[in-house]
Amino acid sequence: MTETLSGVGNDVRETVKALLAARLRLTPQSLDEEATLERVGLDSLLLSETLAAVEEEFDVALDIVSLAEHLYPTLPVGPLLDAFAESVTAAA
Repeated sequence: MTETLSGVGNDVRETVKALLAARLRLTPQSLDEEATLERVGLDSLLLSETLAAVEEEFDVALDIVSLAEHLYPTLPVGPLLDAFAESVTAAA
């Protein structure tokens, strides 16, 4: 199972999960965190849309380059959620 952030970071992570799930036309509960980005259909356009939604939701500016340099199609969803939550927490 994917390790998650705790406390406030977990609230951020759950919000990011909901935003990502919405772009993938899934419910947060049905978004399998063990599934790869490729398997859930996350492409660069959906990633960009998710980034914009996260920035708007938390009123922060995130660095897409630093996030994207650690992404690859076989990465599970869980670590992506952790990276987004860590970036939001650091930018706040």
